Amino acid sequence: MKPMARRYLFVKVVSDRGLTNEQLHEALDSSARRYFGEIGLSRIDPRIMRFDAESSTAIVSCERSATPELMSAMALITRYSEASLSLLVLQVSGTIKGVGRRRK
Repeated sequence: MKPMARRYLFVKVVSDRGLTNEQLHEALDSSARRYFGEIGLSRIDPRIMRFDAESSTAIVSCERSATPELMSAMALITRYSEASLSLLVLQVSGTIKGVGRRRK
């Protein structure tokens, strides 16, 4: 069986309070579950590949065909645990290396 192709999104995390990797993961899963249900969340399969709290950036991956849904779920996030939160997608790539190469 062929592994599913993934897309990698370079994301700027804008919040009035610092977030951890786990909190970002919870916010993503919660938003995708709320708007697309359990089956949609399973199909999107969001994963945080890298998170840099210092620069407030992350690389998030998802199934290739579900990229628009993940971007929608990210755009709908406005709050997390009494803090304002926005996730801005700066770049989408087919590889992690491609994301890193273009953002420098």
